[in-house]
Amino acid sequence: MTKTRAPITRCHESRAATYSRRLPITPVQAHGVRVRDIDGRWYLDCLAGAGAMSLGWNHPVVTEAVRNTLDSGEPLLSLDFHTPTRDAFVEDLLATLPRGLADDCVVHLCSPSGANAIEAALTVAEIATGGSEHVAVQGGFHGCSRAARSVSSGGGLRTRQVALSPAVRFLPYPQDYRCPFGVGGEAGVQRAVDAVADTFDNPHSGLVAPASVLAEFVLGEGGVVPAPRPWARALRHAATRAGVPLIADEIQAGVYRTGRAWAFEHSDIEPDMIAMSKGLGSGIPIAVLVIRRQFDVWDPGTFTGTFRGNAMAFAAASAVLRYAATSGLAAHVSAMGELLGSGLRAIEQRSDLIGEVRTAGLMAGVEIIDPDAPTDHRGVAPPSARSAARIQQECLRAGLIVETGGRYGNVVRFLPPLIIDAAEIATVLEIFDDVVHRVSLMRDSDRLLPTETA
Repeated sequence: MTKTRAPITRCHESRAATYSRRLPITPVQAHGVRVRDIDGRWYLDCLAGAGAMSLGWNHPVVTEAVRNTLDSGEPLLSLDFHTPTRDAFVEDLLATLPRGLADDCVVHLCSPSGANAIEAALTVAEIATGGSEHVAVQGGFHGCSRAARSVSSGGGLRTRQVALSPAVRFLPYPQDYRCPFGVGGEAGVQRAVDAVADTFDNPHSGLVAPASVLAEFVLGEGGVVPAPRPWARALRHAATRAGVPLIADEIQAGVYRTGRAWAFEHSDIEPDMIAMSKGLGSGIPIAVLVIRRQFDVWDPGTFTGTFRGNAMAFAAASAVLRYAATSGLAAHVSAMGELLGSGLRAIEQRSDLIGEVRTAGLMAGVEIIDPDAPTDHRGVAPPSARSAARIQQECLRAGLIVETGGRYGNVVRFLPPLIIDAAEIATVLEIFDDVVHRVSLMRDSDRLLPTETA
């Protein structure tokens, strides 16, 4: 029997590739919330380019903006020269920010990746403060470049020996279900608040030359964990007292993903810098860093990138922000997020595989557990990355694309396009409910396998 030869592109694919291995489909067409494989099958997509496709696949306002830019004769690359398209984008972006911050900030154009925006933020923070140590959070994921990797504790970036720079200290990120202090509730949040104060105020904490405080205000790769307000305010207070910038990583949770323009708004704080990318261009790469003026102290040319001035990206991002402003996107995301969350919680009540459901707008994380293993002193079962991976694969077979993540790889994550409607959410829930039930039944065949541990 003759073996079918793998496509040459797959034979030459780097081992670093991820989605092509875990989700073995070949997308050839996409529209809205759906993606068509090369075999003609359509999938409901709740991965959406790792959350980057904010308005879904090939949204007409984005494609029209790109097409008009191409037809206009405008230079497609402008470095950081001012152009009408660039200036219009900056105006649209400032309109989404809290008024006080918008009036007191500058916008730095980055090379088109979120990691580059993080690199820029850390660089200017060190220059502005003279510090060399960054305070980040456990479970945070900020990108794969050198400094962005250093400030990331999650995403599997520390499983291999790679030289890391700069120096970083990680704060516990509070959550109820898998509380880092083993207590949960308000007591767990208070311990996290105390840990912030201790890191900055205790002369024996080891923090000598702080340069910044960096956080996602909804952990993305970390398992969809919204920041409790008291803890977010503690970060704001500590950064202010130390004279260092509070940097909000809004790369995944920003651009209306949580039902507000920016996730930090749910915490009633204002950061000093905001790193943005992903959903800002809805598929067209763009990254920017918003900087409060007091920290914009670097010299010209300190941090540049050839492709920071992309006319198509500016046009696409303006189209996204204008659509959000005129279509009521924030309210739609909040309503659809409630629908998705309530449906997932109903499935949770029916399944012993689900430990907790967490949502923030149209970000959702479902903790998959091993119900056959002993629980801890709080009654929390250990995570099951095996079952989460199986659910992801079974969802794909059923026509639904989902992501996994979390501290232990056991969180099934939903990042659908923000334009998803109620009927599509109903189908997503129907498929997921059926898959969770089937995977639960499959456990009978795993009884002789070793029980997973954290």
